[in-house]
Amino acid sequence: MKQSLLKKILLYFSAVLLLFSLLMGIVFSLLFARHSQEIHQEEMQKRALALAAAIPAMEEATKILQAEDEAYTDTSSPTELLPGRGRGHHGRMMMHQGQGWCRRQYNEPNNNATAFFQQLNELGEGEVWLVSAGSRMIRSYGAENKDVLTDLSPEAEELIAEVLQGQAVHSRAFSPLLGTPSITVAAPIYQNGRISGAVLLHHSLKNMENSQWQGMRLLGISLLLALLLTAVLAAILARHFTRPLLKMQQTARAFASGDLTARTGIRQQDEIGQLATDLDTLGTELEQSRTERQDFLTAISHELRTPLTVLRGTLELLWQDLTSTPEQKSRCQEQAMSSLASLERLVGDLLELTRLQNPGFTLQKETLDVTEAFQDAVRQMQIMAETKHIEIIADFHQPLIMEGDYGRLRQLLIILLDNAVKFSPEKSFITVEQQVTPKGWQVSVTDQGCGISPEELPHIFDKFRTNRGQENRQGTGLGLAIAQEIAQRHGLRLTCESQLGQGSKFIIIAE
Repeated sequence: MKQSLLKKILLYFSAVLLLFSLLMGIVFSLLFARHSQEIHQEEMQKRALALAAAIPAMEEATKILQAEDEAYTDTSSPTELLPGRGRGHHGRMMMHQGQGWCRRQYNEPNNNATAFFQQLNELGEGEVWLVSAGSRMIRSYGAENKDVLTDLSPEAEELIAEVLQGQAVHSRAFSPLLGTPSITVAAPIYQNGRISGAVLLHHSLKNMENSQWQGMRLLGISLLLALLLTAVLAAILARHFTRPLLKMQQTARAFASGDLTARTGIRQQDEIGQLATDLDTLGTELEQSRTERQDFLTAISHELRTPLTVLRGTLELLWQDLTSTPEQKSRCQEQAMSSLASLERLVGDLLELTRLQNPGFTLQKETLDVTEAFQDAVRQMQIMAETKHIEIIADFHQPLIMEGDYGRLRQLLIILLDNAVKFSPEKSFITVEQQVTPKGWQVSVTDQGCGISPEELPHIFDKFRTNRGQENRQGTGLGLAIAQEIAQRHGLRLTCESQLGQGSKFIIIAE
């Protein structure tokens, strides 16, 4: 069981962790890429604005922006590339330009423009282009030391147009021209209060992709470490959970084998501890139930043996005709009938108690006035009380409506009155009083009998707990147990107050 639970915990933890890591990896990649791009874009924007502010103070930049490119002229004819003489030693190509753009690349060593653009690239930490507002010429440091005709995409031309209008913009429109995914940030250059050109700063996205991959690798390493930590935690948790479970399993098996003294001994403030406590409580109740069953069997054996022994002895006398006089024969017959009556009462009470204690037994309840059932019981017991010249005084002044079984409620009060009559002296009285309280009502039966000792009082509703005095020689010890079951079946409480020599008071309480 321990290995199985350990595997399950490892599996559950790993599955949850992998799913969580997968979701976090996807979210992390998206958020990290967006965040990195935004941060990088802000940094590029700051560098582009700084370069745009610094360029007007650079002499070489002023010359480049103010120089007129005589090789390019705006005409209405389509773009046409024409051969011509080189200018200086740069070997420039001459052309007529309609809608296209020309990109001038500086790469000649020891050239001021080349050094200038190399310096711009270093300051911008990327590739820097300069665009003049008066021509469609792009100047930059490049691989070829000549003018190159370049057709820009509409998005790229729109970006240049916006920046020459004074807006700082950004786009990825130059990626096809640069041959790699890139971000372009553009800032206008102001000279003497007017826009003289623009700075275009390009930066490849490969660096950001490398940062993302580094982040993913870090996430993967963290995942592996988390899996290892999960395995350790799962083993600790499995040990923590399975140890009390195994102890409870051993205790349950001990119960099954008949050892009801076994206990888990687990004291935890959680669900497992509560389950262990319930298991220990179950063991205590089973042990108590077994003890009660043994006591019950012992008591019932004793209760059955006494009348059976008397009955057998009496029948033997009658069978062997050992009675010498008619009076002895008549006395033996009375004794036999008395023993049979005791057996009949005992078996009847046992069946009644067993039926009431059966969970499947249901009472025939209806809405009734309980005082009518109690008054009926008083009338029935008054006849028996008259044999001892005992008066039963009943005071029912108000109807008590409840859901109950009329016959069982009458039986409840009959048992209490029968008990009171047995232990009351002759020419005494028994009072039955009704009392209505804010919470419910009470009906009490008070006698003037011998009372109950404090040691016996807590056990008077147990089976076969009976006073073996002369006044209760016919008792079975089951009456009060039956009365308690009837009361509980109706949601009532049955209590007793008594002192030796001062009588007893049984109280039926409805709340």
